[in-house]
Parts: sequence; structure tokens; C-alpha cells
Amino acid sequence: MNDHAESTPSVSVIGLGAMGSGIAQTLIDAGCQVSVWNRSRGKVDALVADGAIGCDTPADALKANTHVVVCLTDYAAWNKIIEEHELQSHFAGTYIIQLTTGMIDAVREHAALIEKHGGRLADGAVMCYPRDLGTETGSLLMAGAPDVLDSCDPLLRILAQNWTNLGDDISKPTILSRALMVDIGMALIGVVNGTAIAQAGDIPLDVFMQHATNVGSILDTEKARLIEAVRDGNTEETQASITSWGEGQKAVRSIAQSLGTNLVLQDAVKAVFEEAEQLGLGNHDLAALAEVFSAEQA
Repeated sequence: MNDHAESTPSVSVIGLGAMGSGIAQTLIDAGCQVSVWNRSRGKVDALVADGAIGCDTPADALKANTHVVVCLTDYAAWNKIIEEHELQSHFAGTYIIQLTTGMIDAVREHAALIEKHGGRLADGAVMCYPRDLGTETGSLLMAGAPDVLDSCDPLLRILAQNWTNLGDDISKPTILSRALMVDIGMALIGVVNGTAIAQAGDIPLDVFMQHATNVGSILDTEKARLIEAVRDGNTEETQASITSWGEGQKAVRSIAQSLGTNLVLQDAVKAVFEEAEQLGLGNHDLAALAEVFSAEQA
């Protein structure tokens, strides 16, 4: 195994989808010596043209460097690669920087596999677009043993200068990334749903976009306020109660229904507010919806 003791950082990247290719390119642009492997050779060749070293097998990528980034669609894809190429024997002494999307059980099973075969694991989640890697907006959530994260730090800082250390519980990046995905995902789904309603009502989308941007400007402040209210257990003080919000959502549903748009999102929101009312939270702040979503209510 080549650990490249020289000053130039050296790393392998397995998996060259949009994110994996972005990771490899960012590392290449930063002056790293990067070895790459992907099932589709075309993606390997494209990075070789930019200075990467192409690997014929994933085993070659593991043998090339002590630090290996894995970025695939899911753990099933990675497990299949491990089995097909009998990679277990190549994990010993290798730092696996795992950036593949996974569920909690899959993450923990993978950690046990890597540890069983003598590897070291830093598990994480990329919370930005590939174009943001290596910039001020790059975002990376990581967990692992302190010495493992220390060893990976120079590479992680290239991808996201202020990457977040979540400690040694390797399931934390998965949990936090999914919590954040709910936030951004629901916001974006809401925008698309609002677009459909405006379009069905013959509202020019340029006008909708202008006002959606103006209304959206309050979100950052309101998000922080809601999170702080839940953190501090202060969900009774409010300027707009859950009942008020619920009435507003009833109006949204009525308009959406009259315009003939699909009500799948409105029906889900309706169920949330109805459950909040059943829990006696009608006079509380919107932050009290956390009780609806709490593990005790599940």
C-alpha cells in the first residue's frame, strides 16, 4: 500500500457519480494525487484527462492509497462491489471516508465490517451540491474515532473547510443529514406545489417568483426561532397559533381543490394540524408541532 509520505496529499475515490466526480475534481484542483475507480470507465477517463490516475478495479484503488473516499448511490451498491471484488482483504490499514447515502442499520453494519477487517472508518454526509465543494458554502458532516478524523482532516478541509465533527457515533451524520433533508426538501416541495397552484390560477410565474422570494426572506429568522423554542421548551408564547396556521392551511387546501390541483401535500399537512389539535396544542406556537412528530407520539 502506498501512503505517499510526501507533502502532496494522496487519496483514492471510488464511485464517480455527480458527487463522487465533484469530490475527485475538487481534490485534483487542490493539488492532490487522486486515483479513481468507477464501474463506467468513461467517468474514469474524464478525470484522468484532468490529472487523475485511473484504476482498473476497486481493489487497485484501495491498494493505491491509505485514504479512500467511497461515494455511491447507496450501501447496497457498495456491498455488491465488496462482494464481487473480495475487497475485505484490502481494508486493513486503510482509512475509509464513507460518503455514501445510508440508513442507520446499514451504516452500523458497514462500520462493523470495516473494523472486523482492520480498516478505519470516517462516516459522513455531503450537505451541498458538487459545485459547492471546496468553497465557503461546502458542507460536510463527519463522525468517527478522533484519531481517524484527525488523519482525514487535511482531505476533509479541502472539500469543506469548516466540516462538522459530530463525534464518534458514526450514525450521527446520517441522522442529521436526514433531518436537514426534511427541512430543505419540504421547503422546495412547497415551492413547487405553490407554483402549481399559482399556475392553475393563471398567476404569472414571474409574479409568483417575486413574492415567493420576498416571503421567503423571513424563513431563516423564523427557522432559528422555531428551533430555539423547541430547544428551550418555550412553545406557548406565539404571535400565530397552531389553530391560526391550521385555518390558513384549510384555505390553501380549499383553493387548491377548487383549481383542480393534486391535494396529496395539502392532505398530509391537514393531518398534521388535526393531530396537533387533538393533542390540545391549538393555542401553542407552531414550534409545538414538534410534539406531533416526537418519538413518544410515533
